[in-house]
Amino acid sequence: MKLTEDTPVFILLHQLLHLSGYQAARRMERLGMKPGQAGILMILRCEGRLSQKELAKKMGITPPSMTVALKKLDGQGYILKETDSRDQRIIRVRLSDKGSEYAEELYNIMEEMEELLYQGISYEERLFMRRLFLEMRKNLMSGTEFEGMDFHSVMRKVHPQFGEDIL
Repeated sequence: MKLTEDTPVFILLHQLLHLSGYQAARRMERLGMKPGQAGILMILRCEGRLSQKELAKKMGITPPSMTVALKKLDGQGYILKETDSRDQRIIRVRLSDKGSEYAEELYNIMEEMEELLYQGISYEERLFMRRLFLEMRKNLMSGTEFEGMDFHSVMRKVHPQFGEDIL
């Protein structure tokens, strides 16, 4: 298919997804981090202390897969594990100082990616595009098979392996 101005939006979105994923992965390589590990650090950066179960749910992976991922991050010094003060069976995870620094670097990479994506696009156009993307996501999730599900649950349903190979 020849890329022209009449290329369907679906194909353009597909291309954007792959190109942005490639560019982000290249930038994360300099930190020696895989996308799933970066996702864990970013969630912890935003949410603070979470149980392993809560973190697994937010990432859309199984608790055993989260345990493996956290073991790697713990071994690299990015996270700290603490027993919950009210329930000794629950392990809470938070960023270490090193993890906070890396999460800040990851945030900077996200900002770099947004700047790259938005080159030549005005602030008003950015806001409008964001609103359109949110509406498109809502449209795609409005099917009865996804009723009441959050995004991570949808990903687990359509890709049972989601997250397993990227950690």
